[in-house]
Order: sequence, then C-alpha cells, then structure tokens
Amino acid sequence: MRHAADDALLRECFALAKAHPFYRDHLAAFDGPDGAPTMDKMVLKPHLDSFAPGAETRGVYLVRSGGSTTTPLVFPVDIAENHRQRQALATALRADGIFDAGTVALNLFGYADMYRTAAILDDLLERCEATSLPMSAHARYDEVEAAAQRFAPTHLLGTPSKLQLFAEFLNGAGTRLAIPQLLYAGEPLLASAAERFAERFGTRRFWSLYGGAETGIWAWSDASGEAGRFRILPQVVVEVVAPDGDGFGELAVTNGYRRRFPVFRYLVGDVGRLVERDGVRLLELRGRNARSFLLAEQHFDLALFLPLAAGAEAFQIQLRRGEQGWDRLDLLLVDPAGRCAIDAAEAGLSQRIHPTAPQVGLGAQRVAMAALHHDPVTAKRPMIADFRR
Repeated sequence: MRHAADDALLRECFALAKAHPFYRDHLAAFDGPDGAPTMDKMVLKPHLDSFAPGAETRGVYLVRSGGSTTTPLVFPVDIAENHRQRQALATALRADGIFDAGTVALNLFGYADMYRTAAILDDLLERCEATSLPMSAHARYDEVEAAAQRFAPTHLLGTPSKLQLFAEFLNGAGTRLAIPQLLYAGEPLLASAAERFAERFGTRRFWSLYGGAETGIWAWSDASGEAGRFRILPQVVVEVVAPDGDGFGELAVTNGYRRRFPVFRYLVGDVGRLVERDGVRLLELRGRNARSFLLAEQHFDLALFLPLAAGAEAFQIQLRRGEQGWDRLDLLLVDPAGRCAIDAAEAGLSQRIHPTAPQVGLGAQRVAMAALHHDPVTAKRPMIADFRR
C-alpha cells in the first residue's frame, strides 16, 4: 500500500513526464499514474542520443550511465535540482552519523568520461563540512597507501571491486592501514571481501549508498547493522513491480527532485522489497534482475553458471571471438583455497552450453583478483565481460 504522499508525488511527476518530449509518446495513452508503464534506458535512448545541451536555454549537469547498455547513455539534470537533492542527501548522511566535520575520507571512486561518482562524493563530503582526499579509482596503489599514511583518513570510499584490488596490493606488500570506516556503492559487498577489508584496512564500520546516473543517489545504509536495508530520501518514491509472494520485485523509482528532465517509474535494474521498521519505510535489496548473455544465437542466464563458482571468492564470465570466428567463453575463478575443481567447472560449462551451441569454445581457470576485468570508467567488476565488439 502506497502512502498518500507517494500518490500525490506520483501524480505530479506523471504530469511532468507526460508533458516532456522524452516521455510524451510513451505516456500519450494514459491519463494518470495508475496503470502508466514503467521506463527504462531503451525508452529514453532515442531522445538522449540526440540531446544537445547547446540547444537548452540554461546549462545542465551531464552524467553518464554505468554502461549496462551497449552504448552508455548520458543523462541531463537541471543544475539547481541536482544541488537540492545533494543537499537533502548530505543532511541525511550527517544526521545518521555517516559523515561529519571530523571526517577525512580517502575517495577511490571513479571519475572518467562523464562518470562522476568520485566528484559526487567530494560534493557530499563538502556539504557535510568533511575533508576529502580525492585520489580516484585510477590512482596507483602505492600513491593511495602513501596518502593514507600521510593524512590518517577516518573513511575509505570506493566500489568493492576496486577496494579488493587495493587490499590485495597491501597484502602483497605485507602492510596494513588503520581506517575505521568504509563506504561502498555500485556493487554488493561479499562477506569474504568485508573480512579482507577488516584485516587490511582496519575497517570496523561499513556504510553504503544506492542510486544511479538516471536517478541520482537517494538511499543509504548502515551496512554493519542492517546490510542490504536502505533508508529512502524524502521526495523519492520506490515501487515494487509485480512482487512475488515474499514482496520482492523489480524496482521502479520516481524522483521528485528532477522536474526539468523528469524521472518517472524508472526501472533501475535491481530487485528488492519495501519493509517497515518503527514506522520508517526501508528498501531491502536482493540484487540485480535476471542477467543473461547471447552466445551463438542462444540466450544463457547467469544463474545457470552460479553453481560452478559456488566455492570461489569471485568469478567472471568472459566472452570473446574465438578461432574461425566462433564465440569463446572463459570462466575465471578467484579461488585461492582451491574449493572449485577446474575439471568439474569445464565439464559443467560443456553440459550447459554444448548441447545447443556445440561450436563455442570453453575454458575455466583459477586467477588472481587482479586478472578479472574491471570497467575502466566505473571501476566496477562485471560478472559478464563481453569483449566481442
């Protein structure tokens, strides 16, 4: 059941979206939010591909998506509206004790090619009167370690993928840091990674942020106390589409801060449910929606391969053009304890793929974490890395 305030905001945002050229055709047959369809990148792509900021009467803030489409999209946001959302979030983060004036944060988030996570965190920190050490996800690990030793940060910020590589660097060097708090975003945090961070970084408290280029950051979590449960920024409505018996479904987000370029019922690509605690509505995330890839004209769901990597700390499926033009799939397993049998993994790949795609080349191997592909822009580690372009 939606709250009355949510209904009012949905009506308001529907009217804005229906009048906007990005959504006008998609919503033309609807008179109100009830029954109106959800949105995704494919709805917006034709409009965003042709969007020209020079044609606008005033400037815009441009931010690119993380690349889940073949061509990452660049989203425009009104500058003043963006500032209002950032200020509201900073106020909430400070009220919940995540950042304060004594915070010194070593920022290893990404900033490249209009992907602005690092800059967003710098802005939030400054709005909390905190200090940022902006190293970026592309800094050399010896430089990051030197900055940590020099400035004694209270917080370490970054994607779990990038932080795992930094932890491996420290492990190889036989050194440890003393940074008591860690804030991550962009990916879930595995229990094995949290243990490594506690060991190498000295982490005692974990925090998380949630959002995206299309919606901005609009949720935060005390990941040490309630991992996977997020508080939701006021003026943001989260709807669960077609929930299952446990209340989980795809998440559609309406952002009341974004009016010049509306965000109405946007599918963020994750699955979750809404729960209440002490009268406060929380978002409980379960993970990404069904992921799949196309191989030899056949679709394969990622879930089909999870049992083959059940004992690994991390894994990645890499897709390439193989010999004679046929596709090739390699399963890379980060498995220092040797829990995964390579022969069994290769046999499992063959059982899953060769009956419908016998020409596909297959392989499985143990690798170090650093051997997995990391997106050079976002610093995230995708579970499927497709190099066939």
